[in-house]
Amino acid sequence: MAVARGPSQALRTLRPDLIRTIGIAITAAVLFGCSSTSGGKTATDQDGNPVDWIGPTETVPYDPNITKDDRKTGEVLADIARKLRLWSGIVLEGRASKDASRLDLVESSLRYEASKNIAILVEQLEVGPPTNRQIAAAGLGFSESTEALGPLMAALDDPSSEVVANALLGLSTLRDAETPVAPIAAKLGDALASIPVRSNAGRALRALNLTELGESDRDAIIDAARTALGDDDSALRVHGALVLAQVGDSDSVGRIARYLGDESQIVVRAVSRSLARLGSIDDAQFGRAVRALVAAMTGTDDDTIREAILDDLQALTKINYGDDEEEWIKYAQKLP
Repeated sequence: MAVARGPSQALRTLRPDLIRTIGIAITAAVLFGCSSTSGGKTATDQDGNPVDWIGPTETVPYDPNITKDDRKTGEVLADIARKLRLWSGIVLEGRASKDASRLDLVESSLRYEASKNIAILVEQLEVGPPTNRQIAAAGLGFSESTEALGPLMAALDDPSSEVVANALLGLSTLRDAETPVAPIAAKLGDALASIPVRSNAGRALRALNLTELGESDRDAIIDAARTALGDDDSALRVHGALVLAQVGDSDSVGRIARYLGDESQIVVRAVSRSLARLGSIDDAQFGRAVRALVAAMTGTDDDTIREAILDDLQALTKINYGDDEEEWIKYAQKLP
């Protein structure tokens, strides 16, 4: 299996016909499990959100005539790619909570390098070869700069789906309040797009404030999220449920509740959390959400799922009947 190489090694892989090309042999499997499959394990961050970073896979030959500027670009991209690999390893292995201090250190380093070298990253995202664009797109999200928003949005039209997926990941980490949501929603709802593209579109939407949108943007997000909720891929079902809850689509309570019996544990947990949120913001849906959660909790043999649903029930109702199923059922039946 190929591994990430340091800056000095990367500089020995520059091809003459590709200006400022950095070659880093990193397989996608090393960096991310790529897309999930229905019912399978899904890589998630500390908030339970599926995420994909598509790492570059190509290598390129040595160029003896490399310029000083090209060398600088290569070193910057190699360093950022290495740090992204560390970041993704922590996040994808589910160690974000247990290894929070190390994650903070890696993210701080990424923010420093990305902000210091934002001009290089923007240039490579706009005119660099695919390998460079993949790294730059993911790296720019850590820059915390408004200068990154325009290039990242433009990269959503990149011919490489890997670059598009990384641009969406960049938008999710950038969290710019001015981010246009409709183009991202279009990616989430595009059944012909790759799973990493759609999954990272869901992640990007989840990173933004979806409570104060215009009608057209809100409708676009709801349509896309409902499409994702019904997808065969478990990561997309997670995003569909969570986005619908975040945008406050209480009309989808019944639609979301159907997935409390999903074969994927991560989907059930996302659905439970979503129902608790929607029931808390719409009094008309409170009883419906409670009854759905009580039915799911009392009907499962999975202790992990049961505990998660119970937590959501308690948060929604502000009541604690613990494991007393009869009390929960009586309470739920009394609600309008």
